[in-house]
Amino acid sequence: MKITKGADQVGKYARTPNSIRQWCKNCGGHLLAEHPAMGLTDVYAAILPKLKFSPGLHVFYEETALRIPDGKPKQKGVLAELGGSGVLLAE
Repeated sequence: MKITKGADQVGKYARTPNSIRQWCKNCGGHLLAEHPAMGLTDVYAAILPKLKFSPGLHVFYEETALRIPDGKPKQKGVLAELGGSGVLLAE
């Protein structure tokens, strides 16, 4: 993934070496999070207003502040295929 416009307005913060969060310096909005060890970049769906998006599952659900009773699988961390535990949590 590459930001092609406004890259100079993107701030970065490495909460851990495995999670580099990025936000807009102008408005403070969340943009994405890079996970280098997994080769994965989370792009916040809300920044793509024309994207028709429906989640297939929820990751890091143990850490959520907002419970989402939608019948989708709730991963404690990430999928085993991505190096996580693959542990599912109850809704």
